[in-house]
Amino acid sequence: MELYQLKTFIEIARTGNLTEAAAHLNTSQPSASAHIKALEKEVDFPLFYRTSKGMTITEKGSKILLEAQKILTSIDDFYLKASDLKAESDTIRIGLNTNGQLLRIEKLVRFISECLPQVELHFIDIKSEDFIKDLISEKISGGFYYGNVAHPSVYSIKLHSFKMVVVYPNSWGVPPKKRLSLEYFAEKPWIWTTQGCPFYKQSIDYFLKQNMVPQKIMYVDDESLIGKLVQGEIGCSLLAEPIAMRFANENMLQIWEGIDLNIDLHFGYLKDKKSDAMFLEIGSIVDRIWNADS
Repeated sequence: MELYQLKTFIEIARTGNLTEAAAHLNTSQPSASAHIKALEKEVDFPLFYRTSKGMTITEKGSKILLEAQKILTSIDDFYLKASDLKAESDTIRIGLNTNGQLLRIEKLVRFISECLPQVELHFIDIKSEDFIKDLISEKISGGFYYGNVAHPSVYSIKLHSFKMVVVYPNSWGVPPKKRLSLEYFAEKPWIWTTQGCPFYKQSIDYFLKQNMVPQKIMYVDDESLIGKLVQGEIGCSLLAEPIAMRFANENMLQIWEGIDLNIDLHFGYLKDKKSDAMFLEIGSIVDRIWNADS
C-alpha cells in the first residue's frame, strides 16, 4: 500500500469522478485508475461501483475511508512536527552579557554564516547572573557570561580573563596618578554590582583581603548604566578594562589600573548538546575567534 494510492482513494471518494480526481492530484486518468485497482487488489474487495455517471464508494470502502484519512492526517502531522523541529534546531539564540564589540560578535556572525549557513542566529541581552536560568529555561541556546559557572548541566569554554579597573568621574579632584591608591578610593562612594553578579563576590573578597569596606551607595547590574552614573559624578565603580576604556575614550570617565582583580569570560551551552554537531561547531568557532586573537 502506497500513500499515493490512499490519496487517490480519498480524492475519488470526495469527487465521485475519476477524471476530476486525477486533475486535482495532477496525474493522468489511467494512473488514478491503476492506483485504485492496485489498492482494491491489496484489500481484496471493491472500493467503488463504476457507473456511467461516475464512481460511487462501496459500503466496505466507506468503512475504511476514515482510516485512510487518519493515515494521511498522521503523515501531515509528522511532516509538520519535523518542520517545526528543523526550524527549532536551526535557530540558535545566543545570550550576550556585555557589549557586542567586546564579544567579537561581528566575527562570530561571519564565521557561522560561512560554516553553518543553515543556522539563523538570534541575539538576546542577558545578565551573567541569569545565565544558568536562561539556559535551562531555553530562553537562550548558549551564550557569554562572566565568572565561573559550577553547574553539572553546563559545558563551558573559557575565552579570556579581563583585568578589572576602577572608574571614577572626570571632575574628581584626585591627586596625581602616581599617588592614587586603593585607600583613596575606598573612602569614596561606590556604585556596586548586585549580589548575583559574578563581580560582586570577587570584588568583596578582594577588598576584605585589603581590610577595607567600600562605602556602597547603590547596586547596579548594567555596565552601560554604571558608566553613565560615574559620568554623572554619583561615585566610582569597577568595570572590565575594555568596557572602561570605551567610556574613557568617549571622555565619560577616568580609569585607575592599580587594582589587582580579574574577571573571566566564558561561552557555554548545555552539556547534553555536546554531541550535537551544530553546537560543537559553534563552540569551536567561538574558541577559534578568541584563541586566534590571543
